[in-house]
Amino acid sequence: MLNLCALLIIGLQAQCWAEKGHWKKAPNIVFIIADDLGWNDIGYHGSDLKTPVLDQLAREGIRLEQHYAQPECSTTRASLLTSRYIVRTGLQADVILNGGGMGLPTNETLWPQYMKQLGYQNYLVGKWHLGFNSWAETPVFRGFDYFCGYYGGQIHYFGHYHTKFSGHDFRRDYRDENGKFHQDILKSEQGNYLTKVLTDDAIRIVKEHDRKDPMFMYFSLPNVHSPNQSPKGYITKYNAEVDVQQYDRKLLTGNLGGLEESIKNLTDALKASDMWDNTLVVFISDNGGAPVGLQSYAGHSNYPLRSGKTTLFEGALRVPAFVTGPLVKHLAGKETHGLFHVSDWFPTIAALINHQTGKTVDLVNKIDGVNNAPMIFSQEPSNRNEILHQLTKDKAAYRMGDYKIIIGNAGEYDGYLNHEGRPEMAIKYDEPTDTLGKLKCAIGLCGSFGDYIIGEDRAFVRLYNLREDPSESYNIAAKEPEVVKIMRAKLEEFQGIIMPPQENVKINKAHHKFSNGIWRPWREDVDESNISYNILTKTEL
Repeated sequence: MLNLCALLIIGLQAQCWAEKGHWKKAPNIVFIIADDLGWNDIGYHGSDLKTPVLDQLAREGIRLEQHYAQPECSTTRASLLTSRYIVRTGLQADVILNGGGMGLPTNETLWPQYMKQLGYQNYLVGKWHLGFNSWAETPVFRGFDYFCGYYGGQIHYFGHYHTKFSGHDFRRDYRDENGKFHQDILKSEQGNYLTKVLTDDAIRIVKEHDRKDPMFMYFSLPNVHSPNQSPKGYITKYNAEVDVQQYDRKLLTGNLGGLEESIKNLTDALKASDMWDNTLVVFISDNGGAPVGLQSYAGHSNYPLRSGKTTLFEGALRVPAFVTGPLVKHLAGKETHGLFHVSDWFPTIAALINHQTGKTVDLVNKIDGVNNAPMIFSQEPSNRNEILHQLTKDKAAYRMGDYKIIIGNAGEYDGYLNHEGRPEMAIKYDEPTDTLGKLKCAIGLCGSFGDYIIGEDRAFVRLYNLREDPSESYNIAAKEPEVVKIMRAKLEEFQGIIMPPQENVKINKAHHKFSNGIWRPWREDVDESNISYNILTKTEL
């Protein structure tokens, strides 16, 4: 096995970011991931919405202004937890759906499993969305010591059922002191605001965590994913100052208020504990916001970035992100514009831990993430110069330096969203079009990935210089044929790492109707007599 820190820590020991005075011992890591928060849904990007809690936390740390995720929920989470490009996992072609049979392969070693090597206790509170066909795919079988949340991709904030496929999906998984696995179905919490229930549990963990071990908390909130639901009075309270009139965006203010309240309450609990001085907090969104009318998400804005969730434009990929807490107070108010991909978080955090404790991680799988600690903590240039965003049979997107190429079907919606969240051409773009090529890709006639990447006439090609044109307003493919040629050649090289893509296929026995209306694993991969399975009828959180 490869030693991660031996490969990545070289040259870091002398950096000012890691002076011993900043790090008393292995830091506690609180990783907060918001759902579908758009570039222009956060106050510090000049939004019409107000996010004072997030803005203040960002001011107390450092903002990552070129932080890239994947186009959708499960793809970002897979890349984050494996530190690998999504094409290596087989999840590149579709989002994981309940009952569809897709899931993150169990031969992938995840971030929490590596954190166990470093002596951490690992907690996941919130959304999983990486599959649950078998118990082996679920969080407590993949490195987390404790899980409270939902397995699927979306959930009703009060009924706690899947908003597309119905079926209850809120539970608590853990092992007791003898190693026996327990699952408690939390039907007792139905009617309660899910975000508050999750936040209260995260606060309980902070209070009860055994201080002899460092803590890794992955706090994966449902906000601000659809449906735009919030407790009575939240819209009035959180829209009072901004007075947004556009209906869908007005609903979003309540949902966003729930996110703000949750993060404030958790960070306040950390500050009140004896853990805060040695805690690093990371905040990101899992992808860009969803445009008005697309999948009924409504109300998000990624202005001035183009398009949004599910596409290959910047509005889907480039997301708000910052690092905060007392361990980075010397960086307060700073921002970095170096390239950072969501797969970089594990090697970056591992390097920090290695510097303080000397502990290293033995890698099981090859990773694509890079150690970007110097970029964040001493504002050196990024260690990353490229990102493979996507590569499937009908589309590809690749970043190399300042250039980004998109080939084939870039997504359903390719416009911009203005400050009110309405779909308008808020930014005019002058882009040579290939209507026939676009149409062929839209109906699946781009050919195989080899055909459309290699062939010059099989698919529509877009090329942008993002330094000069961050809004992707002008396609320069015709003006830069040599750049296109080089980037096509790189995409050809990436074909060698592609795992055959999984697809959602309806599996009848996976449906919740066969398990009392509750979503749970359907493959018999463990002896369920060794599992304690309870449907709670009273609150026990």
